[in-house]
Amino acid sequence: MVAAFAACVLEIGAASLAARAVEPVAESKAAAKHGPVEVLFDASGDPLRTIDSKLTTRNWSGYILPHYLTKKSYTAGQATWTVPTVTYDGVEAASASWIGIGGFCTNKKCTAVDRTLIQLGTEQDAISDGGISYYAWYEILPAEESPTPLEVNPGDVITASLSCEGDCEDNQWTLAMTNETTSETWSHTITYESSELSLEVIQEAPSDLSSVLPLADFGTITFSGTTANSVRANLSRGDRVVMEDEQSPDEFESSNVSIPDAIHDGFNACFNAQKKLIKCRKP
Repeated sequence: MVAAFAACVLEIGAASLAARAVEPVAESKAAAKHGPVEVLFDASGDPLRTIDSKLTTRNWSGYILPHYLTKKSYTAGQATWTVPTVTYDGVEAASASWIGIGGFCTNKKCTAVDRTLIQLGTEQDAISDGGISYYAWYEILPAEESPTPLEVNPGDVITASLSCEGDCEDNQWTLAMTNETTSETWSHTITYESSELSLEVIQEAPSDLSSVLPLADFGTITFSGTTANSVRANLSRGDRVVMEDEQSPDEFESSNVSIPDAIHDGFNACFNAQKKLIKCRKP
């Protein structure tokens, strides 16, 4: 599922970690991919929504601030979450938690999907009873994910951010992650031409080279402190997305999301294995 990775030398932030080779995180079949949203559609060709208007997807659950709703372009974002514990349920499965810009529908009907996506976060993979792995990564489409040397473990509090310098004319992005639990930090600067069409905070079922992988049971994860363009985000102005995992052979596993918290910059994502989405309570 997650390929053995070669040595990777990365720029490290102020409380720096020494650049080092990244060891393989688990036995694997293919490199993980964190792709654009894969929306499900109804028989009429309209985006499939739940009874409470959440957009249904194959791979994403969370909140998106899209340009078509907010009329804003996005060049910076930040979010905090606690790395969830995943459990092995008899099949190789994965989950990822991240913040990113791009990769969402370009209009409400989702007649087109933005193929640019710059993102960073943590991944939690359950390969076997003894093969559960946790690591930090970033990805800039169309490239595959790159692991970072920032060590993460279940229960660690992670703050991740991305920002484009100045007015973003030079396309210079700074990616950064802090493990608030260990006080270790990582940062990296890249050049990337983004659409700037959406900001999202996502709990995801990653893909291999051909399809969406089964979603690892992550329980409940809380995202908080979301900012958009360096000010506190109002997630209630955005779109909510939930996930149906079609890879499960018996009953689809899914990830639902709560309404935003009291200050509208955080929410819960909740794993379940029901025939229908169940209520996910707010933080």
